[in-house]
Amino acid sequence: LKSQTMPESNTNGPPPVNPVATAYESYVRDTPLITRYVLNSIMISFFAGFFFSPAYIFANIPIFTIFKFQLYRIVTSPLICTDILSLFFAFMGFLNHGVKLEQSMGSSMFAVLFFTLTIWTNILFLIISILLWGLTNSDSYLAGASMGIWTVLLGIIAVECSECPRDTKRRLFFLEVTALHYPLVLLALFSLFAGPQLAYILAVAVGYAYGFGKLDRWKVKVETVRKWENRDQGGCLGGFVNRVGFITLGMASGPNAWLTGSGGNDGGSSGGGPAPVRAPSDPAASTTPSFPTTGGRSLGGSSRSRGLLSRGSKNPKTHEERAALLERAAERRRQQQAEAEGDPGV
Repeated sequence: LKSQTMPESNTNGPPPVNPVATAYESYVRDTPLITRYVLNSIMISFFAGFFFSPAYIFANIPIFTIFKFQLYRIVTSPLICTDILSLFFAFMGFLNHGVKLEQSMGSSMFAVLFFTLTIWTNILFLIISILLWGLTNSDSYLAGASMGIWTVLLGIIAVECSECPRDTKRRLFFLEVTALHYPLVLLALFSLFAGPQLAYILAVAVGYAYGFGKLDRWKVKVETVRKWENRDQGGCLGGFVNRVGFITLGMASGPNAWLTGSGGNDGGSSGGGPAPVRAPSDPAASTTPSFPTTGGRSLGGSSRSRGLLSRGSKNPKTHEERAALLERAAERRRQQQAEAEGDPGV
């Protein structure tokens, strides 16, 4: 019998890269915590739609929310996705506006904003639906649904645009409009393709009201959020501060989240996407975190700004100071080595 020689496999090389695992790790690294949780919930809702109807269980439908007292629907309705096209546009829109806004204001404040817009939009939707039902005696108003991420995302866009400088312009396909009117143009585009939606109209109205300070009495104070994030005092969000992507108040970049553009790594990288975010080892070590006094820190570490994840209020060292520190450290090491070599007991 002839001996058959099998080709030797290269067992010393690195294992093949899993593109799915790499893409997921990049998604976790580059997406802040609350934005990631919202997008994960939307994706779970989409795949759950193959087995049952998430909209029937979680959508804000007046006949269930009010008459059957299923009040949880007021909070869960934005986390519903029913088709692949909605999932695609949800990721496109929320990865753009949600990431920037969360990096700007921090994860806790962004969560407060998200649920504030959700609750106000859905409460107004319920009130108007009940009024229309009482005036017209049409049961169709009781069966109407407020659901989907755009019921909140339109409000977030309205908040962002209402706080922009008045001369700021944005482009929607080939049309260039002022930032203040951008949500209205977007709402008109949605109404053109899907018909007027009461929930979308209310979302834009609530976003404008929030951005112009009409809902200030319902906003959570910054000091309260700091207590929530304080682990030493047992804050309710203390268990989240060490999770990947959580941005505390002291780490929020402020307006620089928009000024830095996309990317933001050292070396002037021009790649797309936001800068990686991750939780520090102990972000609650200081009991009195504060916002940056210069209006926020940029996402990329430069010679004048310390980046999104940097902490502390000291000014960054110059190149000369760093060189002097390294030289002194090297001199100390040489002295210690000389003393160790000259000691006969060592």
